[in-house]
Amino acid sequence: METKRYYLILGLIFLILCLLSLTFPLLSFQEARRAVLIQECFLNHSLVPTYNGEPYFTKPPLHIWLSLPFFAMGYPLGLEISFLRLLSFLSYVVALYFLYLICERDPRKTLLSLLILFSSFRFLSFIYRLDLEPLFILFSTGAFYFLLSFHRLPSFSKALLFYLFMALSFLVRGPLNFFWFPALFIYGLLSKNPLTWRLLFFVPGWLLFSGLILSWFLWGVISFGKEVFSTFFSTDIGERLTARKDPFYYYFRALLLNFFPYVLLLLLKSKELMTRLKAYLQFPQGFYLSFFLIPLVMLSFTGEKFDKYLLFLYPVFSVFISQTLMTLYNYRWLLRLGLVLVFINFGLVTGLQLIQLEDLKFKSQAVANSINPKEKYAFYLESHPFLLFLLKRPIPVLKEEREVYLALKEGISVISPREFSQLTPKKILPDPYKKGRYLFLY
Repeated sequence: METKRYYLILGLIFLILCLLSLTFPLLSFQEARRAVLIQECFLNHSLVPTYNGEPYFTKPPLHIWLSLPFFAMGYPLGLEISFLRLLSFLSYVVALYFLYLICERDPRKTLLSLLILFSSFRFLSFIYRLDLEPLFILFSTGAFYFLLSFHRLPSFSKALLFYLFMALSFLVRGPLNFFWFPALFIYGLLSKNPLTWRLLFFVPGWLLFSGLILSWFLWGVISFGKEVFSTFFSTDIGERLTARKDPFYYYFRALLLNFFPYVLLLLLKSKELMTRLKAYLQFPQGFYLSFFLIPLVMLSFTGEKFDKYLLFLYPVFSVFISQTLMTLYNYRWLLRLGLVLVFINFGLVTGLQLIQLEDLKFKSQAVANSINPKEKYAFYLESHPFLLFLLKRPIPVLKEEREVYLALKEGISVISPREFSQLTPKKILPDPYKKGRYLFLY
């Protein structure tokens, strides 16, 4: 009965966040850009992702494609953004169901894992984001479930589903969770489990996995040429791996900050942990440990780091922490502590978002009121996703100053991130997403 009350409270928090987020405008530059990608696909009646009319292959297209039905439902009502946020909530719901399966359908284990997850500021704050992360968490958690399930009771279908979900997660945001493959290899070496090698050399899975991924590359190259992937390889992979390195400890610090109370509880019982270390390294605890610790260490060797890149590991980490803590502390006490931390985190996430929202709504409305969709516009130097979303059509980008004067003579309004000394702007608009930055409308 007590467990049910905790689930009801978590469900209520989930519902409040869902209802609140339906009133949110586009919250960031990244959200606006993703909304433009989805909108252009919808308006063009095409599955080819474009951004400002140009083919977009910087990220794989699956998130855009799965978002289209939600956009279509909201479009007639003018509630496209609200409906797009529903995909993020739905992704979390399915991911949490996979968490329930990972916990062997045990409501007690699942509940503590959920409380730990919802205590993480970063994890909870992405629940309503119009971003790749929620869908990536879904497919990554699904992949881990089938990976774990295969080691519990192997079958052809589980092995195939593991590779399918790994391919789908790639088609959402690229190869971020591919660190699980070396983790699988290292786990196989350490555990000497024949099932690990059977899965790692599962040919039908690799054929499915590589077939789905290569089809995206072949489609792009055949349709638009290999140059269309230049940003994907140079920036999203090359720079992330080799750019100026953030500190090695960056990801360890991010994990510690998001789960500090629970890590502290483990440290307080360090002596008991050491005495039970051999038991914790056995399956399944050793399995959980391998599949968050090995990717964490490998990610720490990369160059440019972002703490959201760890989110796909959080469900695995929460299961490991919860099942370890249950052997060290009273379960009821852990639940009460977890609920208090969830309430604090919920207050922080909603409070900070609502504080930022007032200024964001004011700036967004000021820009929207100054733009006439029937007029002709051009950008100078760079496009702006919020304006592209408002105008619902591709807008040319001028690269040279002389092109600006020619456009103005032809009656085309120009939106520039910098001021021209010889021209007087018709309006100066605040950039909704960058403090202290303005857009000059000529």
